[in-house]
Amino acid sequence: MELNADYVFQTDSEIVNRQYLTNQNYLIEYDRTVDPEYCVLYFSSNNIYFPNTSEAFTESIIDKGRYEWYGNRINKGFKHIFLRDIKKQWYLTGINNDIDDPEKLIAFLKAETQGYKIIAVGSSAGGFISTIIGQSLGAEQIYSFNGQSEILSLLAKPNASTVNPILFRNKDNSKLLPFFDVLNFITHPKSIFYFYSTASQWDIEQHAHLTNRAINVYAFKTSNHGIPFLKTNLPVILNLPEPDLLKLSGMVFHPILFSLKIVGLAQTVNGVKIALKAVVGKILLKLKR
Repeated sequence: MELNADYVFQTDSEIVNRQYLTNQNYLIEYDRTVDPEYCVLYFSSNNIYFPNTSEAFTESIIDKGRYEWYGNRINKGFKHIFLRDIKKQWYLTGINNDIDDPEKLIAFLKAETQGYKIIAVGSSAGGFISTIIGQSLGAEQIYSFNGQSEILSLLAKPNASTVNPILFRNKDNSKLLPFFDVLNFITHPKSIFYFYSTASQWDIEQHAHLTNRAINVYAFKTSNHGIPFLKTNLPVILNLPEPDLLKLSGMVFHPILFSLKIVGLAQTVNGVKIALKAVVGKILLKLKR
């Protein structure tokens, strides 16, 4: 296949666009063991598959049908909606050929969440869109783990047209430009629970963009983007009663000490082992490329 100079796999490849056209890219499940009170929205990040190759895409999206957060649910949720942006562009083209922009995505989720209290969850790009949609729908709680607060600055990068092609191609799109900045949507900041890494330059900048908003902030001494603490802590954090979660707001934590406090020694050791295994896996993957 002949590729033009502007070709980018995650936005222009036949395999991605075929799934965008034919796959809903959302999954709805119900937990009928709890009261029908809460609907939880789980937004996958741009790490839904990696690297940006046909092999990785096929394995994660087609073969495994992967959605982030599928294994980390909020227990009081009756209706669980998992979503992914397979073009990996901050949901600027929605999730599929019918729900193909943020406004349609908001309208779709407004209909799906009608009659429920709403909770939204996401990390990185998933945290970015969870904040926009959660605020638009009046969510009771929004969990953002190193979610971006603005993506307009990415256009200043020298490789913007190839790394973030949809952002670049829509830089003058008046309909989409408001969705480049979460500040355009924040009206109830106290519903946002924002976890960020204090040793990651990009996450520092993204947090700084939010400093004039009275959101609940949880800082972690790590350079790790995405979840800034051991992932074995997630089930506890996502299900912590809000009064207990608010007590931790404004504090700065070391991930290991935080884990010991939240889940104890045994689960912390297990979490470290899992994290090390993931690091080794990424190194081996890079060596194979």
